[in-house]
Amino acid sequence: MSDAYTEKFKSTMTIPKVIELMQNKYSCQMVERHVRALNRIATNNKNGFLLKDLVGLCKLLSVCKERLHKFPEYVDPLRKIVRLCRLPFLKTVASDENRYAPSVIETLSLLGRLMKLGNEELSCECAHAVATFYSEEPDQAHLEGLQMTRLSFNATLVERSAVAKSIVEVLRDDLSYDARLSILKTLQLLSSTAMNCSHMLAGRAAHLICNVLALPNTDREIIFVGVEILWNLLEFGSSIQVAEQLSSIECISILKGIVHDLMLDGSGLQTRQLRNDVLMICSQVVSICQNAPVIETGFMKDLCTYATFPEVLLDKDSLHSFQLSQDHEDFELKKALMCLVTTLSTIHSASSKVLSDCKVVRAFLSYAVTNDNTDMQWNAAQFEELQLLALSCLSVVAPLCVEDYMLCQGNTRALLLMDWCTKNTGSFAGFGNSFHGTGTRGTRNAQLGCCLHLLLSMCSSRDELVQQDLHEQGAIPLLVGLLKQFLQSGSEAHDNPVLLEMQTNTLLIISSLCEQDIHRKELFAGYDGVRYLVQYLKADASKFYSGLGHNKVLLAATDCTWCGVTGSSHVEDIFLEQGGVLVLLDLLKVCPMNMQNLVLGVLVDLCENSKTIPHIVSWRAPDEVSAWGLMARLWRAEEKDMGVPRERKSTLAGTFLPLMGAYQSMSGMPPIPSHHPSAAVLDVAENMRAKIYALCCKIGFHYMDKNLTTEDKITLHIIQNYLDFKSGEVWYEVAGELAQEGLRPISPDQEGLQDILHTHEGKAEETLKLQHELIDEQTKADVKEEQNFYEKMKQFRNLEEKKAKSFSRYMERTSNYKKLQEAKKMQTTAIDLSRRSSTAIGDRFHGIEQSALNVTAFCGRHVTVATTPMKTLMEDSAAVPEPQSTRTVTT
Repeated sequence: MSDAYTEKFKSTMTIPKVIELMQNKYSCQMVERHVRALNRIATNNKNGFLLKDLVGLCKLLSVCKERLHKFPEYVDPLRKIVRLCRLPFLKTVASDENRYAPSVIETLSLLGRLMKLGNEELSCECAHAVATFYSEEPDQAHLEGLQMTRLSFNATLVERSAVAKSIVEVLRDDLSYDARLSILKTLQLLSSTAMNCSHMLAGRAAHLICNVLALPNTDREIIFVGVEILWNLLEFGSSIQVAEQLSSIECISILKGIVHDLMLDGSGLQTRQLRNDVLMICSQVVSICQNAPVIETGFMKDLCTYATFPEVLLDKDSLHSFQLSQDHEDFELKKALMCLVTTLSTIHSASSKVLSDCKVVRAFLSYAVTNDNTDMQWNAAQFEELQLLALSCLSVVAPLCVEDYMLCQGNTRALLLMDWCTKNTGSFAGFGNSFHGTGTRGTRNAQLGCCLHLLLSMCSSRDELVQQDLHEQGAIPLLVGLLKQFLQSGSEAHDNPVLLEMQTNTLLIISSLCEQDIHRKELFAGYDGVRYLVQYLKADASKFYSGLGHNKVLLAATDCTWCGVTGSSHVEDIFLEQGGVLVLLDLLKVCPMNMQNLVLGVLVDLCENSKTIPHIVSWRAPDEVSAWGLMARLWRAEEKDMGVPRERKSTLAGTFLPLMGAYQSMSGMPPIPSHHPSAAVLDVAENMRAKIYALCCKIGFHYMDKNLTTEDKITLHIIQNYLDFKSGEVWYEVAGELAQEGLRPISPDQEGLQDILHTHEGKAEETLKLQHELIDEQTKADVKEEQNFYEKMKQFRNLEEKKAKSFSRYMERTSNYKKLQEAKKMQTTAIDLSRRSSTAIGDRFHGIEQSALNVTAFCGRHVTVATTPMKTLMEDSAAVPEPQSTRTVTT
């Protein structure tokens, strides 16, 4: 190190001397000398402070901070020292950064405390120093033997020092415009990281910044900076804390005023962008903090007024300068207002009155028109996006304002738009630009899907006036026609998520319309709706988890069967003619477990029609499983999922509470209110065993298949006694509750209760005994079958041995001439013995055997020759030949 730099940095060691000078009782009042000493420190460290000197610097700044309120002369030298803190600190070795990091953190924290002294100039200097130290890369001055700290090191220590919280707290003071702007710009830089945002929110930055935006003499620059800070806090910090700090009535009123001013002054691009940003911040706040007083402050009414412009003009005086053009920012504003109003309508229960007063439904329904002749306010692509968004928002807003929806003939408009979509008249084709138009480019499926979603939302409100109006407007024929089009479109409708969702909504709308009205069910069947419904039930269940929406279509089809078919004998008969019950049983066998409960419910209701029983009894799966076998399998799968203990071949594990699952057993019998159902009763609704029992009872156990396996028969005996076992569980709970409450029934009741429990336990014992008998019978049958199998094996073995001996004798005759002669002699003797010993007078016997043959075969003097009749040979070759005749020639 050169002599000049040596002398220079030796002079920095005067910091302890200055501290001693300011604290010494003989020199503590020499303010002018103190000021000169502080100025000398600033001069001697014009290239920055050494890391090793920061401990003394912190102590010096602390002394000045304590004496500043008495001696304002310290302000100027303090500003000079603070200004030097903009520069990175200097290190002599690389390890100084880790070694002196606590000193740097303390120094930065001290700067934050200096800002709270109430001196505006000093506060601005500290804020500027922190901002520069945090974000700017300084020029690398050539300092022999020294290096500046890295920018990443500086930024990390600024975050760890929590100086951002101190800077935020300065906003509580009454500052000038320049001071507020300087501090806000510093916060703007610091709010780019999550840790700084956390420190800022700890100081209630969102609330304080919102208050700053409402101060007088606040221009657009401060609003721009403040809005960007709020956006950073939402993005990098805790959005919940930001929403809570902005959800006060004071902040909502401030945001309302800012939005109103920006709405009326949309002259420049930056102003329109700022307006949209503020509106999106409001949207985030009200969606997170649902108790924000947007209705009390009148903010929601203003937003509804802006959202319905220009479709509905409510207050022309207040909106005299509010204009919307085809500019991108205005277009985004229109969409943001629609979304924000829809969000508010779902949050606040009192929003329906505001929506009705502002005629929001009427404004949104103005977009339910065909796209061939659109308003010139927007171009075709923009109008389609707004149209789809308005229809989507209506599905949320319209059920809250049913009267307004009916007055504006919402059903009629939606059905007319659907009819236009299905007929494909005109030249319009969708642009597919918006979220609601995804996958619908070149078609009108987006409009059709939004209309279906709107009608489904209205039907789900269970308002009979709405459903009756839909019925009178011809919704059912139109919806059945849609199902027909979807089925005829082939694979496109089965692999397109948009079309699958539309089919789901169509089926659900039909379900809602037909659920409580037999006439509508018959009308649905009259338009061949049942035939199309059966085709949907035949869908490939393997695609249930494809992720495209096949599961929803299948569930909707099953629900449509339950609501649109059951309850009307005429429609049920049509469903049976179409083979619907057989299709439902096929579906029950292959569908996932979480859907089986729904299918079983449909089958149970269909069994109210006696014509259903033969269909169920005659059903057979591809693997020859009958309906009884299927019920037994479903029962076993359900009990396995519940953890019900079972022994070999699914027999009862015991006679005490044979239906109780693992969860019910572990939960015991906790005390419950008298109006709350017990665990045994809740179990009936929580699984499908009750529906399996009901279906089997509807069919009749006397129809039980004789070809069932032993395990299926054992399971069906449990199903047959389900009601008795469940009744025993309820009586056991009654006895347990009485014991828990310390109550003892009177003697006759006690005896009756014990008799009931013994009876149910005896029923379980009887069932268990019968199950063991079935197992024994099956064991005996298996043993008998095994014996028969062994007998067949024995016979086959004897036959094989006999064949082997015969072949052995044949080989002896052919290989040994003596054996052949013996065999021939034995054969001749046997033949002679078989003939008559005497002949009658006049009988003539002709020998047919050739003598002197040394073979055991029967050889004669007859030769059989096959000949063809001459007639056949003379006929045309194309004719069919007659059967050949044979002629025997005797040699």
